Amino acid sequence: MQNRFAAKDFFYMLIGLTVCLLLFLNMLKTDREVVSLENIDAALKSQSTTLGKLEAAITELGGSLRIDSAARVAPTPVGPSSSRSEIPLNIARRPSYEPGYDIRFGAMSSAVNRRGERQQWQTAPDAQLPEDFATGDAVVLSWAADSDTLTPVVATDAYSRRIFWEVLEQLVHLDIEAPFGYVPGLARSWVVSDDGMELTFHLFENATWSDGRPVTADDVVFTWDLAMNPKIDAAHHRGYIEPNVAGYEALGPHTIRFRMKQPYFNAVGICGNLLFIIPQHVYGDFDEPTFNRDISDLVIGSGPWLLDSWTKGQQIVLVRNENYWGPKPALRKQIIRIVSNELSKMQEFRAGNIDYLRRPSPEQWVQTVDAPWFRERGAQAIRYYTPRAGYQYLGYNLRRPYFADKRTRRALTMLLDREAIIDTLRNGMGAAITGPFYFKSDQYDSSIEPWPYDPDRAGRLLAEVGWRDTDGDGVLDMDLDGDGIREPFEFTFRVPSGLSFYDRLQRFVQNAFKSAGIKVNLDQIEWSVFLERLNQRQYDMVSLIWTGEPESDPYQIWHSTQEANRGSNHIGFNDPQADRLIETARRTMDYDDRMQLWHEFHALLHEEQPYTFLFAKPEQAFLHERFRNVLKHDYKLWQSEWYVPARAQLR
Repeated sequence: MQNRFAAKDFFYMLIGLTVCLLLFLNMLKTDREVVSLENIDAALKSQSTTLGKLEAAITELGGSLRIDSAARVAPTPVGPSSSRSEIPLNIARRPSYEPGYDIRFGAMSSAVNRRGERQQWQTAPDAQLPEDFATGDAVVLSWAADSDTLTPVVATDAYSRRIFWEVLEQLVHLDIEAPFGYVPGLARSWVVSDDGMELTFHLFENATWSDGRPVTADDVVFTWDLAMNPKIDAAHHRGYIEPNVAGYEALGPHTIRFRMKQPYFNAVGICGNLLFIIPQHVYGDFDEPTFNRDISDLVIGSGPWLLDSWTKGQQIVLVRNENYWGPKPALRKQIIRIVSNELSKMQEFRAGNIDYLRRPSPEQWVQTVDAPWFRERGAQAIRYYTPRAGYQYLGYNLRRPYFADKRTRRALTMLLDREAIIDTLRNGMGAAITGPFYFKSDQYDSSIEPWPYDPDRAGRLLAEVGWRDTDGDGVLDMDLDGDGIREPFEFTFRVPSGLSFYDRLQRFVQNAFKSAGIKVNLDQIEWSVFLERLNQRQYDMVSLIWTGEPESDPYQIWHSTQEANRGSNHIGFNDPQADRLIETARRTMDYDDRMQLWHEFHALLHEEQPYTFLFAKPEQAFLHERFRNVLKHDYKLWQSEWYVPARAQLR
């Protein structure tokens, strides 16, 4: 058989050569694409390396921090209709309060993290810092009001606690991520006995005060002795301690033991997280009157920040504690400016004189996030719900006879269109609530329906109580004390001054109540004066915010014993059944059983209406574009982990 080169063989050869040519051209094209991709990769190398290292750093922190892709994104305008859909699912299930839970590493606890890696800065372990990481610069933030005192143990307002969180430390810290267990603070570890009646805390042996002297168990005992001293203005702390803690003692220089009177669901929190620890060698020589009143600007602690200066009513300056025993903040300074006027704060932020504007008004939020100047700058708009943001309420002074009947209080609630308050006064930024607990937690009973906006039904309830307009002056009246003299339903609605929301809320409430024959006088006073009037119970009705916890203990605010001695039960709520529910729930260690008791308490408050619960507030803030590592933690933003690249530093 002869081999011949036929036409079909030539055809096959041509096909083969064509395939080879196509393969060669494709390889050449691929090489060019690789070169192009390598150029792109080189251009993005810094960002990708930074993200990778930050993500690894967060992994090293045992999950206590997380990368949130929404932490720094271009802002989008949010209207009333879209804000309601932002409420996420329950994130506060089963906080780790029970004895025996795993103690996770806290980023603010030690210079060596749980995996043994060195960590000098709170942003990340030393080997995993972002490429553009730098120390230095300052953050300028604004507060609407100033604290009345910064004396630890004594101070009660939220402003003073913000300073304490920076300058002082507790034995344990509440984790800033769900499920909100406790992480080491001054205590590196702790042991809870099987019956929950004894807790032993072991301090970090390298923990020091800002002057370099060691933190010891004696300092812890000293702080607790102060809180338990009846001559010290610390009733708000004793309300938690006295029913639960039988005693405490130092077992050595770095060990403290607490003994409980009874099981308590949050024993770790009450023993380890209630009090900010202060140094005996600084505060130990002051007598009680001096401690209560005369050292309001003395704040010495073991935390990562130092109080540098306080010009009351104007400015507070914190500087980084260069001798801090744990990981230090990257920023050098925090400057807190007291600016009560909302318009002035917004103007200062736009001018660059304020970096961190917390809780802008709803109108400012809507107007700003879509403004060209805001978008062009790349400024950060942050909004989300946290337990800490709390809820807004109307509180009735139950010592006033016109608020004595729960039907009256229920009628007042039904005279208010709370959905309209959220939509018109807050541009839809809020969630309607029915009780005092964090509305995304298991503690909150979401099956309870709000009292409806129903003026007709409210009028019938008022008439049922005995309120009628007998003299034709348009104001309801009633014989309140049985002396035969009918008194008008007239009272004063008092709020802190300086916030536009309170202006509009007052007018809204005044008009709503007027339509039912109730005369409301309006009063606004400066915050420190307002707080003193509140403590002295010199008011009829107020509106305020209570901040919250993932699972809160209502004892301080609602138990009848907390009415006296300037306690937080300022409205004078006194209900034996409520007291029993609170006391029983506190002793109940089983989570599901305790939630059922909290739901019963929630239902009782819903029936009694000592407050009109208005809405839960989201956390909102505007932040200058130069800050990095701004993470939206489930509990709060944490500026100690922020940093500013060297090329972007301004202050």
